Amino acid sequence: MKFDDVLKIIGDFGKYQKIQFVLICLVAVVSAFLALNMVFVGGTPYHHCAIPASVREAYFNTTENATDEGLVAMYIPLDKKGDYEECKMYATNVSYSFATAAPGIILNGTAEGRETQECPEGWYYSHDPFGKTIVSEWDLVCDSRWMRDTAKSIFFAGRLVGAVVFGQLSDKFGRKPVFMACLVLQIIAGIAAAFSPNMPFFYVVYFLQGVMQVGVFLTVYVMGTELVGPSHRKFTAFCVQGAYSIGYMILPGLAYFIRSWKWLEIAISLPAIFFLSYYWFVPESVRWLLSNKKMDQAAVIIKKAAKVNNVSLDEATLTQLEAPKKEVEKSAVVEKSCLYLVSTLKMAAISFNVWFNWVVNALVYYGLALNTSEIGGNVYINFFLAGAVEIPAYIICVFLLDRLGRRRLICGLMVIGGITCGIVPFIPSSPEKGAVNWAAITLASIGKLCITASYGIIYLFAAEVFPTCVRNVGMGIASMSARIGGILAPFVLLIGEYSAPVPLILFGVLSIIGGLTSLLLPETLGRPLPETVEDVHAMVTATFKRKKTTEEINLPEMADENGEKA
Repeated sequence: MKFDDVLKIIGDFGKYQKIQFVLICLVAVVSAFLALNMVFVGGTPYHHCAIPASVREAYFNTTENATDEGLVAMYIPLDKKGDYEECKMYATNVSYSFATAAPGIILNGTAEGRETQECPEGWYYSHDPFGKTIVSEWDLVCDSRWMRDTAKSIFFAGRLVGAVVFGQLSDKFGRKPVFMACLVLQIIAGIAAAFSPNMPFFYVVYFLQGVMQVGVFLTVYVMGTELVGPSHRKFTAFCVQGAYSIGYMILPGLAYFIRSWKWLEIAISLPAIFFLSYYWFVPESVRWLLSNKKMDQAAVIIKKAAKVNNVSLDEATLTQLEAPKKEVEKSAVVEKSCLYLVSTLKMAAISFNVWFNWVVNALVYYGLALNTSEIGGNVYINFFLAGAVEIPAYIICVFLLDRLGRRRLICGLMVIGGITCGIVPFIPSSPEKGAVNWAAITLASIGKLCITASYGIIYLFAAEVFPTCVRNVGMGIASMSARIGGILAPFVLLIGEYSAPVPLILFGVLSIIGGLTSLLLPETLGRPLPETVEDVHAMVTATFKRKKTTEEINLPEMADENGEKA
């Protein structure tokens, strides 16, 4: 008897599984804090060159009705938008006669004959819209602004390493010990980040945060989902992503009330201490225990689940429980390698298409998330809305996925999302400083909704299109592709420092291209999971040939549970 058969007896999503599911969702909430905190930890406050103290003293001693605004207007030029320059100021001269200056000329930013210079004594930082951040802590502006965006990419590089390392470790040593170890190290890394003495040290601990964040989330997610029956896996998967979105919405509230990046780092790291209690409440994966012949430990967990679910379980049922048989392929050396995914022209085209779409979805998703402060208006409200639109995105997935099919839904979502992203930079902003540009925010929210939904679908789509013998390999490369997209996103945003419209236009173009290329993939709705490359070829034929061929006729139909992840 297989474990799925036992789940049918004790309940594949009973009270016991629901309790575990809630605990997993709490981890997802905190995981969102860690993944997206750089928007606030690394936010760039309004700033301009600091005016030397000697100049300030001379100005206030010799000028009637002297004000800070008047001094700034006298020494800080205006840029093309009418805002104060962030990286330049007029050359200072203590002997300059403030009383005889021509304020009108200077206030227009066109003081003839006055040379400009880079900030000789650093910068002045406003507390609007952020408080103390790593940008103001270590002057990550002007020629050093790339260091802030590099920190974002370093975090995603850590996630890439974590996905590779802890996936293998959890398979070897078990989900629970890896989860607990990552949890402890994640807390330590978060506290260490808050007390970073300099940017290089922050890079190191922030990289470790990325590594551990993935280790914590992936292992606990697997622990819970492996206890759920096949008929509920798709639903629970999207619900966990929904919990992540709730964390997305809570984060701006925390950042609004905690305006110091150090205390914010501590605030989002300490809640993980609560998860240490999972050592007593969250069981090891039963499937992992069975696959490693730990039958007695698996039986204990199954009995507890049956008791909580108020189901009587016969001891004879447990004695019939079998460990999963490891399939041995004759051509295992070939079939379990990456080469099998590109062994034919059709299979190679499908593999690279799927991996490309993972890169695009991750690039655009994190690009939009990290670009929240550039849309205009209140960054905290914008960020909350960007998280809120993810909830209807997942609802769309649940209701339309098995009605419209994978290909058409992904294409439609990515094309619509790409068009809205591309339009945003061309929407004129309000002449009033700080005014909310609702048109831009609305279109950006639609784009975020669409890319969130397509990101959720592409995961399921990939699991359904790769052959069974190399499905884990294909999904592993797809996951790595997504991490690469996350690493690239901050550098694309860095281009916006020199040409503001470029990042969103690039996100839009790539999203449209990704959506159109997804139409070249075979439709997996209503089809069995392919076992071999030949099965994938048959799906391609069934998708694109109008007349039925022998391959289509022999292709078995699939039950309504076709969308389950392997």
